[in-house]
Order: sequence, then structure tokens, then C-alpha cells
Amino acid sequence: MNLGLMCVHAHPDDETISTGGVLLRAAAEGRRTVVVTCTGGELGEIVGEHMDPVAVRPRLGEVRRGELTNALAILGAGEPRLLGYRDSGMVGTPGNDDPRAFWRANVDAAVGKVVAEIRAFRPDVLVTYDALGIYGHPDHVQAHRVALLASEACAASALYPEAGEPWRIPKVYLVTVPQSFVAMAHRELTVRGLASPFGPSGSTQPGPFGSPDEVVTTIVDVSAHVQRKLAALRAHASQIGPSSFFLNLPADLTGLAFGAEWFIRQRALVAVPEGEDDLFAGL
Repeated sequence: MNLGLMCVHAHPDDETISTGGVLLRAAAEGRRTVVVTCTGGELGEIVGEHMDPVAVRPRLGEVRRGELTNALAILGAGEPRLLGYRDSGMVGTPGNDDPRAFWRANVDAAVGKVVAEIRAFRPDVLVTYDALGIYGHPDHVQAHRVALLASEACAASALYPEAGEPWRIPKVYLVTVPQSFVAMAHRELTVRGLASPFGPSGSTQPGPFGSPDEVVTTIVDVSAHVQRKLAALRAHASQIGPSSFFLNLPADLTGLAFGAEWFIRQRALVAVPEGEDDLFAGL
């Protein structure tokens, strides 16, 4: 049986940052993989080398779709599947109020779109964000809500009948980062005088980020795929510039940062082993 993995993400590049390792590992094992991306990432930063932000901004959505296409090719995850919503921007920014923004989307309509993707692909494993969206981005939080509702609705024939034949997903996971890792990484970067994405500069205390260690059920070793994950990150050139944190970690921290991915098992209709280390365990 050719098992399938579907990841539901908010913006182009999220699929690589959060789940690039499990997508690569699944593809290497001969699994079917696909990424559903909710927005075009139109409000992302423009940090690409030799990119003029003024010239690129009006067509950033188009640029990022091309980058997503290239990254998915490296990850072995097929063509982009975009839901067509607009990037909402960070919390408290004007983009939150744009009527086209994913944060303001009609939830019923958005769930229907994801249900259609699920029923077309028929995944055995679905991954989206934890309840905080890992760090609180409105689009990540909305993706969490919409994907979880869709993961239930897709099995009910009376719901969204126009979206295809019902499909029950055996396993559903929330990608996260353990708070112990956040604290360790922030401390190490701060002590070395390096910029940290996990908290304010100069402080050894990280900001609100990730999940308590005790709720993390599944740690997947993706160390064999670190270099290809980094290659997929580089494909998102407008967002991951030469000075990016992701591409400039000290060698001893690169393996720690990219060699594992962490998940909360939200549902499993099959028996799973203690200390689960594979999203497909039990299938």
C-alpha cells in the first residue's frame, strides 16, 4: 500500500522550515507526499540577494509561488496546491484587516477547500500546526483551525458532498517545537552573540514559542536529509537571504536545529508504539 503524507501550511517556505525533513524522509521511503499552502505569502519580507524590494513587492506572490515550486521539487512533494488566500501579516499589522486575508476567511469555505484537497489525495497522515501556530502568526493559527476541522469533516459524506468521496485520515499530527529546545537554542545563540529568532536580542529568556515538552509525542529523526532541507530553504530566496539565521548556524548547532522534527499526535486510529519516532508507525 502506497501510504501518503499531506502537510497543510500557511505560507510558502513554512513547509520546508517545519516539515521539510519528514517530507524528504517520506519521499525517500517511497511514500506519496503533498503540501497544501493556504496563502501566497504576499506580505513576507524581501531579503533575497540582489532583490529590489520596491520592484519585487507588487509581484511577491508570484515570486513566492515560483520559489515554492522549486522547493517542493527538492522535497519530492509534487506541484504547489494553493488555496488562494492572501497573507494576513504578523499579529497587529494592517494586513490582518484585509478582507482577502486568510485570517478573515469564511471558515466554512476554507474548510471545504481543504476537504477537497484531502479527498483528492487521500492521505494516511495529515500534518498541520499546533494550536499556537508554533509562534502565534495569525495564518498559522487559522491553518491549524481549518485543517483540523477538515480532517474530521472529510470523513462525513453529508458534509461538502461536492468535494469528492469521503476519506477518513488514520493519523493526524500537529508540528511544533519543544520549549526545552527553544530555550536551549536561544541561550546558545545569545551566548555566542548571534541573532536568535526565539526571543529579544540580549535576553537569555526566549519568547512564547512552541509546546511544553510533555505534550510532544513524536520525534522524527531526519538527520539524513539535512542538506536537502537546507537546499529547499535556499529555494525560497526572497525570504531566506544570505544572512538568514537558517543558513548561518554554527556547524555544531545545524544538526540540532535541523536533524529532528517534533509533533503532537492529535489522532491515531491505529495502535502506535511507545516513544513513536515515525509518522507512519502502525499503518
